Amino acid sequence: MGSLYKKIEKVLLLMLFTTLPLLILHNFITNYIYVVTPVTFGASVGDIYYGLITILLFIYGQVPYIRFLYAEYKGGEASFRDAIYHFLVNGFTVFVFACIVSILTSIGFILLILPGILFLSILFPIPYVAIFEEKSVWKSWKDGWNIGKRHFWKIAILLTLTGLLEFLLCIYVTVQLFNITPSYAAQIITQIVINIIIYPFIVFLMTAFTIKWREALTILSVEEERGKNAEPLSS
Repeated sequence: MGSLYKKIEKVLLLMLFTTLPLLILHNFITNYIYVVTPVTFGASVGDIYYGLITILLFIYGQVPYIRFLYAEYKGGEASFRDAIYHFLVNGFTVFVFACIVSILTSIGFILLILPGILFLSILFPIPYVAIFEEKSVWKSWKDGWNIGKRHFWKIAILLTLTGLLEFLLCIYVTVQLFNITPSYAAQIITQIVINIIIYPFIVFLMTAFTIKWREALTILSVEEERGKNAEPLSS
């Protein structure tokens, strides 16, 4: 992780060419949705769509950062072009997967909060494994599912804490900004800047943990396989 500071210019380029467009797209879509959706019992139906779009873009936007850090971990060159390639080409299956997960998670949050967290936490590692192995999510779901089940609470806590941190920081900065200017554009730009800075840190953190968990799972699978092969010999 420390060596990433030496490649900060590439990380900044990833922010500029991937995260920034997604954040602008997110802001445009959600603002439009809030305009056209009705308000029922004091709550807007747009909140549901807001959550769905947010989860979708959050999962898909991780692809270049996962690839970038994993290349660095494997001892290769953390290439900006390689990360962008995976984002645009190999990330398509992740996008489709993100659509499914965002729908399931949104339904879970509508019913109760816990089912939404359950869906998101268990399925969350699958795109990571897919990017690690350079396979589609459909061929990587088993390892990702196992990691999600084994480390459900860790993933849920990490996502909750980082999301809460970002949320509280945005509120604090917005309140302070109100004292300077009531400009809506200034608020939006400030929130985008905060998100674009925090988001890569969250993805890098989750990638580091997923690499560790995947290695532990691989070691455990090898030991279990050896145990099964050794049983007939001992008998």
